[in-house]
Amino acid sequence: MSPERTGARTRLDPATRREQLLQIGARLFAEQPFEEVSIEEISKLAGVSRGLMYRYFATKRDLFRAVVQEAADRLAEAPDPDPGLAFEEQLTVRLDRYIAAFEANATLVRAAYAGMASADEEVRAIITAQARGHEDSIMGTITSVGAVETPKLRMAVRGWVLMCRMLMIDWLDSREISRDELLDLFRRCLLALIGDAPASHPTTTA
Repeated sequence: MSPERTGARTRLDPATRREQLLQIGARLFAEQPFEEVSIEEISKLAGVSRGLMYRYFATKRDLFRAVVQEAADRLAEAPDPDPGLAFEEQLTVRLDRYIAAFEANATLVRAAYAGMASADEEVRAIITAQARGHEDSIMGTITSVGAVETPKLRMAVRGWVLMCRMLMIDWLDSREISRDELLDLFRRCLLALIGDAPASHPTTTA
């Protein structure tokens, strides 16, 4: 059933209804500034009363927080690559899955970052935690093949994660380069940063 269907109201179980409201909210937050999205519009698209809407999300900001959390959770679901692979193979697999997760959850991701200008501390904490999780997974891959973690290396990886995140959001809309070119760009940038960290460049064989 389409979450955007209007008209006659349909009874849904609580989990399905909540997911429906999240989908509608994500689409609207991705397309409009936070301030322009209204509970009335969301409830109308869902075919529910405002009262029922408030049973799931007490405020519009609560719904936005839930959308951001859902995006973070979906991006964190990508499985780790086989640790037996060579370093660059692990990196390629991890980046491929990272891009795939963004593509599969494009609306949620757009909504999460489109609303950052009006985000509260809780929303920023969710997004920061997601980025740090990606940072930790990349550091784990690097150190698993013998690299020594240093503050400089950690900072370089953190900057790379932030760059990837913003470029991914731009790429979802622009598609100025191919998916393979994007993956290769991410991979080359990280390898260059690792090479600049003293005594920290990992070997490329398992």
